[in-house]
Amino acid sequence: MMHRLILMLALVLGVAPVHGTKPSPWTVTSADALTQIDDDIRRNIGKSGYFNDIEISERRFVENGFAWHLIRFASKKKPQGPLWMVPHDDENAGFDAMIAAVKAHGGVGIAVNSGSGSLRRQSGNGVCGVKSVTVSVCDPNRNFDQRTPLFTSAFLSERVDGWPVIALHTNSHGFSGDGQSGRGEITVLDIAAFGRGVTSPRSGGHFAVNPKTEMADYDTLGLTAYLSQDRTPNAAAIACRNAMTKAGVHFWHERIGASDGSMSNYLAINRPDIPYFNAESREETDLSAAAARHTIMIQAYLAGCSRSRDKPVP
Repeated sequence: MMHRLILMLALVLGVAPVHGTKPSPWTVTSADALTQIDDDIRRNIGKSGYFNDIEISERRFVENGFAWHLIRFASKKKPQGPLWMVPHDDENAGFDAMIAAVKAHGGVGIAVNSGSGSLRRQSGNGVCGVKSVTVSVCDPNRNFDQRTPLFTSAFLSERVDGWPVIALHTNSHGFSGDGQSGRGEITVLDIAAFGRGVTSPRSGGHFAVNPKTEMADYDTLGLTAYLSQDRTPNAAAIACRNAMTKAGVHFWHERIGASDGSMSNYLAINRPDIPYFNAESREETDLSAAAARHTIMIQAYLAGCSRSRDKPVP
């Protein structure tokens, strides 16, 4: 029976199943039971009513040499809603924003627990996502691929038809060369131009119109993805972007060629029918500040893209 279920999920996703694995079902648990093994729950367990009206469950399985622990947060009041995802365990503001979003908008949130201490990558020994070599650590947001049907379907099987997938990330300050000790390159800026003293958007990037002070930072942005063979985003995606920038959110149309293993890439290539939005909020010492920017981007997306291809409601 389990083998047939894995096969059916693989066929739905259009991939070949990985044999010899037996994923556990979602097991209902509680915040108290997970306090010692998940730092995000431990950090918030003492806040009054923090996990009220949320059903918590967990799932464990091994695939391609990596043992995964996923924690699911489902709204009891509003089961119909987006699929929220936080693949990086060290992006704590994203987790906090996800819980707030599940309460406000319903649906299901899934977080990767890579260890008890906010680890960014999962330890193991095997093949991670699109990589063809054996590695000792796997970036969860590079593990969405046809060769990882268990991991990929663990998320997408929780999506309610007609609702979007919304990923929440925090973003390291700046980028190499900006003089702010940045580590990442997720920015709306043209990095090469910035190095020449010119502030302009990257290819596919668009600056927000009159952003509020908290949203003006160039490392805080929303993005959707489209295939490079399409040359440009379609009219509906452009309408969505215009609504976002008018709402004061920097926006990037991510052009996809070969997949890098991220969910945005996977869906653009394999499931373009599924609406996807990624919110990147600049990392802050004050988690509430970064989480608040996520809330602004989520509200702008749900309100401004309801008539586009990225339709966020059934």
